[in-house]
Amino acid sequence: MFRSDLLIPGSDFLIAGLSRVALAVGVIGLVAIVVSRLIRHKGIRLDSRIVSKPLVVLATIAIVGLVATVLSWPPKFETPEFPELPDQLLPSNSLFYRPIDDLPVAANSKRWISSLKSMPLVAPFGGNPYLGNVAGMPFNVVDDSTKRVDVTLTEYPDVSFKGPYPIGDPPLIEGLPNYGNDQHYLAIDTKQRRSWELIALRRWFTRWEAGAGGTWSMDSLDYPDGSTIVAGLPLLPGVVRYEEVAAGSVNHMILGMLEISAKGRLIWPAKSSDGTSTDPDAPPMGGWMRLRKDADLSKLGPQAKVVATAAQRYGILISDTGPGFRMRGTADRRWDQDDLRTLQTLTTDDFEFVDASSIMVSPESLEVTQP
Repeated sequence: MFRSDLLIPGSDFLIAGLSRVALAVGVIGLVAIVVSRLIRHKGIRLDSRIVSKPLVVLATIAIVGLVATVLSWPPKFETPEFPELPDQLLPSNSLFYRPIDDLPVAANSKRWISSLKSMPLVAPFGGNPYLGNVAGMPFNVVDDSTKRVDVTLTEYPDVSFKGPYPIGDPPLIEGLPNYGNDQHYLAIDTKQRRSWELIALRRWFTRWEAGAGGTWSMDSLDYPDGSTIVAGLPLLPGVVRYEEVAAGSVNHMILGMLEISAKGRLIWPAKSSDGTSTDPDAPPMGGWMRLRKDADLSKLGPQAKVVATAAQRYGILISDTGPGFRMRGTADRRWDQDDLRTLQTLTTDDFEFVDASSIMVSPESLEVTQP
């Protein structure tokens, strides 16, 4: 694909890059030859002696490079406004929708919090491209007409959904338009009530590749068949969406990331861990953090305050490893990034880990008991 609303990671960028290289080589070569001939033939007008074979070759390269560059240059990118989704993307007795303000503080909470050394809370999502990337998670609403494609899974094929996957044209992938992030692809079909996710998605001409992938039913409390986050949970239900904040409340748990998590330790609901810290006080993957009731919210903007209130009622669940202390949210041009930045006045010291063991129905299920 040469022309689209977006370039797609893979061969689109390869073609665009080679086009620019060809254009640069051709132009530089032409200039070098013309200058050298003019120096050699002082005062002599350009004639057929200068139009030699190298000049023709370089001119051809420059023309081909110019045409390819124009064809592969995408239109100016604007972050889309994403459509409203159902309030709940899983059954209501899923752990995502269970308030945790009644749960006891975990026995090791103080130690775990102390190990995090006052990390500020970052909401790395918004609508303005920065260094070529829009922060946050885009998602794709698909239906029966969306093409299903086979995807070669290159990193974790044994624990991924084999496919096929519905991929829109063009697909909206995390990190767009230049893709500096994990390149998650999220798709949801609200009629079939199913969602799919991929990570490190790219296309090499007609062949699609991704690192891993998964799928889950909106009507099931089972863990996904494959996942793209370390904890093995479905991703989209735990993402803060703009329309929720605009409506005044986020009524679900938020998926978060921590730079520090314990090596080889995890607790339900996490199914796996990639923690690297050998600090005995480091928190485990799957730790569920609740913003304390006495946290100072007075410095928060309106959007940030809605998010913080959700962190008090539903919490932030550590489900992946990432820089600092972060939560997941959608990419959307309606976000006020200055407002969201006020969340950084809150730190890990304003949180506590809760003990969620009493609400677990089964370690193999997302179902929880209700208050």
